[in-house]
Amino acid sequence: MGELRRRLRLGLLGQIVLLVTILLVISLLFVSALFIRKVDEIVEEDAGNTAMAVAKLAAKDDTILQHLEDRDNDDVIQQESLNIQQNSGADYVVIADTNGIRISHPEPERIGKPTKTSNDQVLEEGKEVIYEGYGISGYAVKAKTPIRNESGDIIGVASVGFLKHNLNDQILSYLQEVLIWFLLIFAIGLLGAYLVAKRVKKLIYGLEPEEISFLFKEKETTLASIKDATIAIDRKGHITSINRRAQEIFKRKSVLEDAIDQKNLQSLYQAVLADGEGRYNKYTFVAGDIYIVDASPIKEAEETWGVVFTLRPESEVIDVSETIAKMKQQADQMRASNHEFMNKLNTLYGLISLQQYDKALRLISEEVEEQQSVVNVLMASIKEPMIAACLLGKFNRAKELKVILTIDESSSMNVDMRPEATEKIVTIIGNLLENAFESASKHQGTEGKVYVSFTDLGQELIFDIEDNGKRLSEKEKQAVLVDGYSTKKEAGDGHGIGLTIVQAALEKMDGALYYGDSEAGGTLATVVLPKGSVENGSDERADCGR
Repeated sequence: MGELRRRLRLGLLGQIVLLVTILLVISLLFVSALFIRKVDEIVEEDAGNTAMAVAKLAAKDDTILQHLEDRDNDDVIQQESLNIQQNSGADYVVIADTNGIRISHPEPERIGKPTKTSNDQVLEEGKEVIYEGYGISGYAVKAKTPIRNESGDIIGVASVGFLKHNLNDQILSYLQEVLIWFLLIFAIGLLGAYLVAKRVKKLIYGLEPEEISFLFKEKETTLASIKDATIAIDRKGHITSINRRAQEIFKRKSVLEDAIDQKNLQSLYQAVLADGEGRYNKYTFVAGDIYIVDASPIKEAEETWGVVFTLRPESEVIDVSETIAKMKQQADQMRASNHEFMNKLNTLYGLISLQQYDKALRLISEEVEEQQSVVNVLMASIKEPMIAACLLGKFNRAKELKVILTIDESSSMNVDMRPEATEKIVTIIGNLLENAFESASKHQGTEGKVYVSFTDLGQELIFDIEDNGKRLSEKEKQAVLVDGYSTKKEAGDGHGIGLTIVQAALEKMDGALYYGDSEAGGTLATVVLPKGSVENGSDERADCGR
């Protein structure tokens, strides 16, 4: 039964057409009824006025006046009355004397008999009257006027009538025309209703009301289930949709709020509206915190109607990125160590097989001495083992890439750091060294060189990393801090994320990154960190500058 009811239920298109049709029929019937009533009134009024005009004409007819006063020949009066009736189109013209006795009548057998309706107002008061009523000939619109002689005395009465059924025939002819117009207007209205319904159906993508309702509920549920903050803004700058996470950030309880008041989001919003292009992975300061923001345009027929913002906490993304970066660094270090170890092991095997024992011993001594030398320098100059381990791993990575990594033996870093600060410094140094290795290896080959120095003198920690690879232009030095920037030719998705992680880590510690020219011929990267932001036991600023 329920399935049958659903099948018989009209769709949105049918409902709109049916509603408009019903309204159209009711409106046309109402207007037609008013029109017919008005026509009936006009026809009756016109019939009354015409009847009075004909009655006055008969009352002033010379032939009728002469013979009515003398009463010498009533047949002449009858004939003249019939002529007036025929010429005027009236249904009857009756002449009666002062006693109300008919002198003329369309039906001769009624001559000489008294009139059916009273003539008192006409004969006694001399009034002209128009009225409706029943007579011998039937229901009619009648007019009566007194007939006066030359002296002004009333000598009779002229009565003219138009039968109602003949007037109804006239009204019916008007009604036929109205019916034709009724049907024409109804057909046009029905076509218009169908076209409007089709247009509405197209605008809502052919969906039925229950489907729209389901989509709305589905949208609300989807938005509520998204962990990231999502907010939609129309082109007037008003919020039209916002999920629970975004409500927590912006302290808004409904979508009916004023224009969004975050200046950074406003600038992104205006930029997307201006060119219709989305903005993605933008580090933005919003509501007292740093978020990675995506701004996607809402488009309809190539026109931008609004913007959808998606905000992800920067800390979550950076944590994942840092974890991936560390895993990559560890994998690189293990691969470099393994590669270097296999090379040395194969060389030792060859020397022993050739019974070159002295050279084999010298190779082992040199390797141990080189590795130990680097370890001694790092242990003597850096208090934090994590940073020392990072540099040691990069030393092996440099050997794999055939790049010479030199650590300044006069460097010193004896600050007791907090674990979270150490992790961020490792991330910064690791990414900058990777960039330096790639630049030196790409532009200098086996002659590539990278130099590292650091110091904790004064109130700041300073790291200098320079290479003999490509020297950045002034424009590149300015652009290098832009999110996602990369100097690689294949720059695009997946490139430039290292510098983005570096920037985020520096921002956490209120640090700064500067680029300059290296004396070695390439690029110099200088990292400056306040001691207060990394020292163990110091009060870290809440969210570092947020």
